[in-house]
Amino acid sequence: MDQPELIVAAKNGDETEVAKLLKSKVDVNETTSSGANALIVASEKNHYNIVKLLVDAGANLNSETKMGGTALNKAAENGNIELMQFLFDKGAEAGDMALIVAARVGNLEAVKLLIEKGADVNAQQRWGHTALMLSAKNGHHEVVKLLIASGANVKIRDKNGDTAMMIATENDQEDIAILLKRAGAITEKKPEKPKPAPIDIEDSDDQEDDMMDDSDVEDLVSDDDSPDEIDLDD
Repeated sequence: MDQPELIVAAKNGDETEVAKLLKSKVDVNETTSSGANALIVASEKNHYNIVKLLVDAGANLNSETKMGGTALNKAAENGNIELMQFLFDKGAEAGDMALIVAARVGNLEAVKLLIEKGADVNAQQRWGHTALMLSAKNGHHEVVKLLIASGANVKIRDKNGDTAMMIATENDQEDIAILLKRAGAITEKKPEKPKPAPIDIEDSDDQEDDMMDDSDVEDLVSDDDSPDEIDLDD
């Protein structure tokens, strides 16, 4: 399926073509079938100057894809603090998924900025995973410390009944488990289930169009099975 010209130009980092298309009054908020617009794509690709052009032309800062991805989520996942700050200055909202994605990949400065901007440290995505669970799973020690210091609840469970401690232990993150224990987490066995579930998050990116490969778990598993391989749709 053909992509809108503006989105293709934004993805490719073609500032001249983006400026030309905007001058011709194309719809700056036109989307692909997944709901991604030029601003989200440009943010994902770290095309800062194109993001500025699109915002100046009236791009919706808080537009979401069908899976909940936003321009801020992409910038947070990339750890692009300059772009994040620009989006905040222009009025972008610190949505829950931005913090979860930034924590999952271990972007400490992005996590700090999102917390400063009021992101909920205990927000849960579709499968119940929190920023703490994902940073614990991936061994991001400093991010875990920051989240705990910022009020992250170590006792929250995902839809599998797992806590951050259980996830850390299952993934051999011993140092993280020690941090969690000091914060009040308890060691317990993973409940037995007829179907073991992986950890996957919905903020990785709704790349379900020709230009983005969809890694979002929402399209891959049923509501009954929470994944253990966490992929976020941002």
